Amino acid sequence: MNQETTPERSTNPGRDGNLKGEMASARLELETWKTRAVKAEEELAALRTAVARPELPQPHPVTVDPGRTALLVLDLTNRCNDPAQVASRIAPRVKNFADRARAAGVLLIYTIMASGRDTPVGQVWDKFGRLPGEPVLAPDAYDKFTGGEMRDVCEKSGVRTVIITGASSNFAVLYTATTAARVCRYNVVVPVDGIIARSRYEDEYTLYQFTVLPGVSQLFSFTNLGDIAFASGR
Repeated sequence: MNQETTPERSTNPGRDGNLKGEMASARLELETWKTRAVKAEEELAALRTAVARPELPQPHPVTVDPGRTALLVLDLTNRCNDPAQVASRIAPRVKNFADRARAAGVLLIYTIMASGRDTPVGQVWDKFGRLPGEPVLAPDAYDKFTGGEMRDVCEKSGVRTVIITGASSNFAVLYTATTAARVCRYNVVVPVDGIIARSRYEDEYTLYQFTVLPGVSQLFSFTNLGDIAFASGR
């Protein structure tokens, strides 16, 4: 005949009491760490709010003298036919503005990447409809004034203002615009919807840099392509 087996009771009440105490202590410690984690997250959120982002320039309407202005179209090449290229996002609106600028008598100057000769990045975007007299320069540098050809073209045409468009903001646009202001002392118009980089941070960093360049920040104007007007009575 089978006898029922009853669960064996602990013969060490002191050990059981210690175990319960350890579990309670562990639960209390876990709650303490949860509270600390919540507090740390709140402090981090407050810190993020407290750290001010750089003040970015606000676009305003700009009027230029077409006879003394050049539109620089930086590195908007046939890579713009590839939707995967960020430059493709601004190319159509830069093209529309270029048509308007050309009709007003503004000098158009294009640049291509010297390293990409005989490739799509070595050819001006075919949809610009470039005219034979519109220069195409290929300086081997992010600063498109390198080598002096860009400045020579501008000086011979009496240019005192440059409108800078193209890609990328944090490379060709940043370095070219800086030289235009610091070295050439040109007025520099930056249409914020006419430049682009791979990230918003790179775009914003570029615009901020223009506002803090020592001694020349006042030469920069910020606008949108649609807000650039051309003075009449050349």
